[in-house]
Amino acid sequence: MVPLLPHHASSPMPSTEEFPCSKAERLHSMDFPGVIAFRRDLSRKVENSCKVLHMPEQPLEAWIAFGKDLRRFRRQRGATLDQLAARTGYGSSTISKYENAYRCPKRDFVDKSEKVLGTDGDLLRSWEDAKRAVHDPDWHRKVVTSEEEASEIKMWSPFLVPGPLQTRDYAHQIFRDGGPLDTAEEISRLVDLRVGRLRALQDRNSPRLLAIVSEAVIRAMIGSAAVMRAQLEHLLELDAARAARILVVPTDSSYHGGASGPFRLLSFKDRATLVEVEHASGGELLSGETVTRLTAVYGELQTWALPPVASRQVMSEALRRLA
Repeated sequence: MVPLLPHHASSPMPSTEEFPCSKAERLHSMDFPGVIAFRRDLSRKVENSCKVLHMPEQPLEAWIAFGKDLRRFRRQRGATLDQLAARTGYGSSTISKYENAYRCPKRDFVDKSEKVLGTDGDLLRSWEDAKRAVHDPDWHRKVVTSEEEASEIKMWSPFLVPGPLQTRDYAHQIFRDGGPLDTAEEISRLVDLRVGRLRALQDRNSPRLLAIVSEAVIRAMIGSAAVMRAQLEHLLELDAARAARILVVPTDSSYHGGASGPFRLLSFKDRATLVEVEHASGGELLSGETVTRLTAVYGELQTWALPPVASRQVMSEALRRLA
């Protein structure tokens, strides 16, 4: 009888008939490089899976603004989490998750919190905004969140009044003309979001607003004369109240660095500046070299723009012509 030789890595693999056991048992019973590598790879995958399973919760972007509003209202009233929990019947840990946007609250909680904190409908409006924002695209939620965290927003608009400064009728005309396939309900929702942006910014962070527009924006006829009169009056009121500084670049200016389209520079106290670039399908936030380039462009636009008093005169003159 020929003696059975020991198996080596260079030897052919024994058949399943010689080793009548499961595949896993066969792999663990053999000690050759392929199996060792397989076992190490399997261990790494299991370890990584465990790490994924224990990742911390991520906030729900659509609910970040509501959470901040809830915390702000609670602190303004001098209430602790435990005190609000006792008055609403919701756990303090649950309310903490609402404030950190880890959970979306039900209407019942909002109604009870409204009564306890006396927010006169402000908390409910914030909740309704968040409910609508759930259906917004990711880019829009990121832009809104960034704007509400900014300490300063510099806007350039060569064609239209910047979104946050538009009146309802002006915004309605823009959305109706730009969305011929949209329903009346969809247009109305977009208008509500746009005209509510300025108030949301003022309520949440009150950033410094500087808008530079081309003179063509001031003299354009968007909708009817009544629509433009109301829009120009609104711009003059915002400028007079220092809610926003509005500068006008004359039509005969020889600088055209901003002709490529509108953008906004968002400055923060605790992080680098971002730029929001608008296009036909929406907008996006950019950083790095794009910020550097457009910051330089904005500086040039400020140089070529009329000073505040002269800019107000241009707007006032355009308003008189519509009388």
